[in-house]
Amino acid sequence: ENYELGDLVVVVDTMAKDMTSDLTGKPYETGDLSKELDKRIKTAVASYCGKEEYEFGDLTAEIDRRVKNRVAEYLGNDKYEFGDITREIEKQRREWVKDYLGEEAAANYQFGDITKKAISNFTGKDTYEFGDITKKLMGNIFKKK
Repeated sequence: ENYELGDLVVVVDTMAKDMTSDLTGKPYETGDLSKELDKRIKTAVASYCGKEEYEFGDLTAEIDRRVKNRVAEYLGNDKYEFGDITREIEKQRREWVKDYLGEEAAANYQFGDITKKAISNFTGKDTYEFGDITKKLMGNIFKKK
């Protein structure tokens, strides 16, 4: 009934040892929890990798294999090759620029062309002059209904 310094530590220690014994199915010994967790993780990884026993590097190799297969599948390729994602992104970017700017403008693309087109679409003007965006915004806000 009287609390003494360290009582809580003793209770928590006993609980941890009892829980570890429940996990391992045997009386607690130092290191049992670490060994049990290691065993369970390796078993789960081996199962994930479709193997009977875990070997160092299995998880990395399996994730690498799965990612490469998914990328190849997504791109419609038989096999993944380094750079496939980059090439696909660049291809899609070029198609978007062509759709947005037009084929001729996309073929002669220069930095800033997309911004110029967006401003032109917003202001309704072919060329930009300082203040055009502000005038358009103010016109939209204060125009008569």
